[in-house]
Amino acid sequence: MPDDLCRSDILGWSKAQADRLRRLRRGGLVNDLDWEHVIEGVEDVGGSQLSAVRSHLGLAMLHASKALAWPDHPAAEHWQQEIATSLSNAQTGFQPGMQEHVYPNDLYARALKQSGKLPPLGGVPPRPVPRTVAFTAAGLRDEEFGAVDLLDRIRAAMPPG
Repeated sequence: MPDDLCRSDILGWSKAQADRLRRLRRGGLVNDLDWEHVIEGVEDVGGSQLSAVRSHLGLAMLHASKALAWPDHPAAEHWQQEIATSLSNAQTGFQPGMQEHVYPNDLYARALKQSGKLPPLGGVPPRPVPRTVAFTAAGLRDEEFGAVDLLDRIRAAMPPG
């Protein structure tokens, strides 16, 4: 696995490096290195990056659900800016090896659960938003997919009325 994989797929790189270190350990190389912590640390590098991507995507979906549930709220424009920022942050760190570990429908369901805990904003109850929306990890990773696209995708799944 090429060393430049570290720059293009940190999750894949960290797993490969951890596997290499384990192979060295089985070969009997002895020194005072704390192998288990090194191995866990290398694995954690990718996990940390993956967690950040999931977090940014979740924030984008949370702000999208608020923007659609309360479209006339004074903060609606701010929420749309937050969607754009969160998506951009996610896409910056979203590497190909992460796609199989990002579950957009779970992130959307979690965002709906969070927004459902909000009281009526400005005394206005939320408009209904769809409970399910067809997202793919690859679609969210695409840097051409932005805030308007996310909002449109959710709107397209909204019940008529």
